[in-house]
Amino acid sequence: MKYVAIALAVGYPLLALWQIRTRKLRDRLDLLIVLAAGILFLLLARTITNWQDLPPWLWLVGLALLAAATAYSGWAWPDLPWLRPARPRRRAVSAALQLVIAAVLVALLV
Repeated sequence: MKYVAIALAVGYPLLALWQIRTRKLRDRLDLLIVLAAGILFLLLARTITNWQDLPPWLWLVGLALLAAATAYSGWAWPDLPWLRPARPRRRAVSAALQLVIAAVLVALLV
């Protein structure tokens, strides 16, 4: 279980940082979803793991990487449209549902 926590706490923020850096995101809603999922995965990793078994700096590394991804997203934000031009309604509904699910899960984990 601790390897899952390491993957969630450190791996996903690294993936988010890579996605923002290489501009793999389609629009601003994708960016918001990536950051919300990063927060969700950090909280989930913190919840499911006995952190006495893992060094405390590991949690801080994941937190620092997610903070870096969030700061770096400010650089990518102006170049992204709010919605991808193809099927904007479907995209907006999908993104809204994903953000609502992430918000509910974060509320349950906190």
